[in-house]
Amino acid sequence: MNVTAGLPPYRLQYGWVTAQGRASPGDPSGFVFERGTVVGGGQFLLGRAYGPYSRVIFHKTLLSAGVAPQGWDPWNFRGHEDNIMYAEVDCEGGGSDTSQRVRWEKQLNKTQLVYFSRSYFLDREGWLANTPVGKELKP
Repeated sequence: MNVTAGLPPYRLQYGWVTAQGRASPGDPSGFVFERGTVVGGGQFLLGRAYGPYSRVIFHKTLLSAGVAPQGWDPWNFRGHEDNIMYAEVDCEGGGSDTSQRVRWEKQLNKTQLVYFSRSYFLDREGWLANTPVGKELKP
């Protein structure tokens, strides 16, 4: 992904990579980025909440130095931070230092991360595995 934060004609302090919205804890949606690259100009946040249960995970992603230290923004859902699930797992690059991230960023262990794997999170019912593309993706 290439983020164009702060570049003309945009004059925002930050850009955002994601704006994911979940309205309830039972909503199965979310964004999971695995083994990708996030680059860009200007400073950007990995996500802003577009719902009180927003969920975004970056896993084994190369994050450029453009990632703002805080990493995430509750946006219009301040006060719901405990419901928001933002996580970075095994990321690398100049923007992967999580020491200054928001205090409410979640820490996922390997067991929890399984719930966001392609086979569980995306293809729980097997529909993807049975498509021509899914058959090509099988190990």
